[in-house]
Amino acid sequence: MSDAKHSTKPTRHLSLPRAEVVIAGMVVVLFAGLALLVVQFVGLHQELETANAARDALAAQVERLGASPVAGPPGSRGESGKSIVGPRGPAGPSGPPGTSGSPGRDGRNGSTVTGSPGATGPVGASGAAGVVGPSGPPGPSGPAGPAGPAGQDGKDGQDGTDGQTCPDGYSFQSPDYDPDALVCRKDGAPQPGGGDSPSPSSLALDPHRRQYI
Repeated sequence: MSDAKHSTKPTRHLSLPRAEVVIAGMVVVLFAGLALLVVQFVGLHQELETANAARDALAAQVERLGASPVAGPPGSRGESGKSIVGPRGPAGPSGPPGTSGSPGRDGRNGSTVTGSPGATGPVGASGAAGVVGPSGPPGPSGPAGPAGPAGQDGKDGQDGTDGQTCPDGYSFQSPDYDPDALVCRKDGAPQPGGGDSPSPSSLALDPHRRQYI
């Protein structure tokens, strides 16, 4: 029981309104008061104009009758006229910026929708030809190919001209001093003088007679 008596009740903390709410409420009240004052001012102004117009009309009527208008005792208050809202006044200066509000809650993730693929675009124009690159190194020699078939036999050539011959009246003869040689000698001419060596006169013979094959 003692514990129950001495137990403390949980205290409730009064939540105070936020500064933004208080400022907004003050602004609303201020604008409402200004609007009420404007309406009252416009109403009094209209009533004053109406009274002045009625007074002027009455004074003019009295003057037309030949009398001098004298203001009488104030009459009873007339009925209120129709309220007319005047034109809107210029905007007032901007108030000080309010404090930043608390961050809002995170929004829900949107649903992911995969759209259908679009149509294939047109083929683009061909690009310009690139620069010709340098020639690569020569490759290795390939294996020797098989021997080709034998070619056809060529045509026979033309007959050649006869070799050098002795002039007319001369023929090839083997002299006595050199049986292995053939010289052009005049037909029927006797052999030079006997002996193993040629006679000196043979050295002075015609050059055509000393040609060898």
